Amino acid sequence: MAYQNCPKKLEVECYIKEHRIDELFQNLTAMLFFKLPENPKQYLAEQLRLLKASRDDYAEPPSLFTEDNAESIFNMLDPCEKKLITSDRYQHALETLGILQHDKTMEIDKNEFISKNVYMSVA
Repeated sequence: MAYQNCPKKLEVECYIKEHRIDELFQNLTAMLFFKLPENPKQYLAEQLRLLKASRDDYAEPPSLFTEDNAESIFNMLDPCEKKLITSDRYQHALETLGILQHDKTMEIDKNEFISKNVYMSVA
């Protein structure tokens, strides 16, 4: 049996995707490398505790970026200060912020513009 067709491998891949493990590790790694804490294990444990608390108590999850950072990114993408950006720029801005899973129910036309208010509510 080829490794690619191994049932356990497929099961693990589904598990990782379902629980967004890649996204979790990507965010934790980014925060770790950005902050460079003296005790990385303690820092990661604290970030996981904050993440769990945010899920349980509907609090703000730990983030590498602040609201001011998100606003600065929007402003860079809106040099004419129209308070609107293209959907492509919107997608790119969210990826820059590490937001890989956002409201997929919001259908975005490629020619559509996204307001600053909508962007900030997601960011």
